[in-house]
Amino acid sequence: MFTGIDIGGTNTDIAVVRNNNIETVKVANDAGISSALSKVSSTGGRLAISTSQPLNRLIMTSPDDLCTVTIPGPGLLRSGAVKGAVTIRGDIAEEIDPDEIRGIFEGTDADYLAVAGKFSIRNPLLEERVHEIALGFFDEKRIALSHHIGEIGFPSRIATTKINAQVKEVALGVGGIVNTHFSGREFYFMKGDGGLSSPEMVYNNPSVLYNSSQAAVVLGTGYLTGIKDALVIDIGGTTTDFVPMKGGMPEEEELDFGGGHTGIRGIRSLSLPYGGDSLIDGGLLPFREGASRAFGGRSFTLTDALNVCGHEIGDYKSSGYVNRSLADMVVSDYFEKIEYAISVFSPDLIIGAGYLAPLLMPEIAGITGIEALIPDHAGSANAVGVAVSRVSILLNVRYDSEKGRMIVNGEVRHPDRIYSDDELIEECISELRRTAMEMGSPEEDCEEVVIRNFRAYDVVRNKERAGRIIDLSVAILPGISSEAL
Repeated sequence: MFTGIDIGGTNTDIAVVRNNNIETVKVANDAGISSALSKVSSTGGRLAISTSQPLNRLIMTSPDDLCTVTIPGPGLLRSGAVKGAVTIRGDIAEEIDPDEIRGIFEGTDADYLAVAGKFSIRNPLLEERVHEIALGFFDEKRIALSHHIGEIGFPSRIATTKINAQVKEVALGVGGIVNTHFSGREFYFMKGDGGLSSPEMVYNNPSVLYNSSQAAVVLGTGYLTGIKDALVIDIGGTTTDFVPMKGGMPEEEELDFGGGHTGIRGIRSLSLPYGGDSLIDGGLLPFREGASRAFGGRSFTLTDALNVCGHEIGDYKSSGYVNRSLADMVVSDYFEKIEYAISVFSPDLIIGAGYLAPLLMPEIAGITGIEALIPDHAGSANAVGVAVSRVSILLNVRYDSEKGRMIVNGEVRHPDRIYSDDELIEECISELRRTAMEMGSPEEDCEEVVIRNFRAYDVVRNKERAGRIIDLSVAILPGISSEAL
């Protein structure tokens, strides 16, 4: 049995997939996540959750109440720079000054802390020493260290660590609630690439949650329809999202944030800030103030306007009377925005998801002239995608045979042997598969491993090779679990 939960901007969707049977339920977020989780069986099978909304909102705003400490090394100027340096080989060239660090923390009113060292992915020791001091000034849930991110350059890692510092507490909070309801049950987070990861990995790098809901809706509609290539349109209460599907998966891209490049790998998508609960006040507004009148709220929304125009959504008689010309104008404006967004992708097929999809997709197809498909369980396709996804993890490795040191996802190791290139690759692939299976992944899901990065350099001293440095990344790619097929 697979249970998937997707926390959206308006509703939480739940899907249970058991023996090719699918059951779905939608719960208003106003009731709280605990209320949604109470709808899920506390025993049996795997549980996965997508919670990208807090991170998505942060991406749209500027960092706030954040202290950033960087350890760039001598002569390099970075905001928040302190004494200390790690060499490109991972050696400590200069220690931090604890008094300097304490002075920074004593002089700040910030609530969140991001710590990033230039070569901390090759030796995280200085970041960890700053972290030890920081625990006397900051809540552990609001501290992020950059070496957990792994494979990216220093400027991008700084930007991503700032995001992690502000989102970590939210991820931990969701995880705490889930563990309270489902103590001892297998539990995963869905990442923005469409794969599942353990809570521990996500807590160290919560930026991976970005756009997980959009990734989920692609996997869900692909699973429900068997279609591999289309534009998925997810019509929710807060937003309408357009996510291209290629080969049954979303397309990846990297995110810019606060004017800088990050290492966050999300998916290619376009999001309109309009959904069924979007407020109407003289026109369609890009925000919501509670549920539609048709669903027990007080706000007159797009859903209510659709009811005035002849639809029968929810308790449609409660939508009340409004000037029909205003309702027609608002609905027409919404469809124009939809038509423009679709034109950006030029699809041959569109697939509808979200609670308004069954009602609106036929009209969208008529306006655009593009074939439309609405699968069963379209209203909770995102939760279906979360349920059937497979564990997808990445191993970032830096091996220095001369130093006898290996860094694996930020963890320092000292192997008792020297690896050849092929031996290291084989060992890392074996560890990746072993880790995934220890997380509960079936062996079949771990068969396909890809090498994302491999760079090797000889260390030459006195014209002889003294060692070998290897940078290696291996991954189990996201997709649908073999057990769900």
